[in-house]
Amino acid sequence: MPSALRIIAASLRDTWLDLWSALVCNIVWLFATVLIIPGPPVTLALFYYANRTVHEESVNVTDFFKAIGRFWKTGWRWGIINLVVLTVLVGDVYLSGNQTQSTLTLFFRGIYFTLIAFWLLLQVFSLPFLLEQEKPAVFQALRNGALMIGRNLFFSLSLLVLLLLVLALGIPAFMLSVALGGMFTALVGNRAVISRIQTQ
Repeated sequence: MPSALRIIAASLRDTWLDLWSALVCNIVWLFATVLIIPGPPVTLALFYYANRTVHEESVNVTDFFKAIGRFWKTGWRWGIINLVVLTVLVGDVYLSGNQTQSTLTLFFRGIYFTLIAFWLLLQVFSLPFLLEQEKPAVFQALRNGALMIGRNLFFSLSLLVLLLLVLALGIPAFMLSVALGGMFTALVGNRAVISRIQTQ
């Protein structure tokens, strides 16, 4: 828990110190997500910006926009995998919701929701791995993310709880989670992955 708290605190500090650039990048990411087509590459560009920030390298909004084109193909390789997995899982939740609400049905719905939560947490770690790897191989990044969760389960769950808590508190606080939540999440993911790599 202490290491997870340090990562959350450092990510909040990073967001505050680079507030306006973080705001611009996050708003662009929100629009890209709504438009769907540019969503995956812009998501990867957001994590790239956060990765440079965590490494204490010089980065600005121009670098963020350049990264969108640079990661367009890789972003969509990642995006297609996400689309398939989430479509299957959300479809399972929907279909189980239309069935008779027996104990078995509720059990399977719980499993599907757990798998969705795991998959989303996996993305927070796999995208930083994608940027840290010598080659941007999506399946390798997903594997590395899964291994990190498995080997650091308490740390990963603690970080997830703290991340969700901060995002939940940011919603009533002038909708800060909407305006900055994507960048904050990207910073948390990058700091978590880099800290685990450095301790190995």
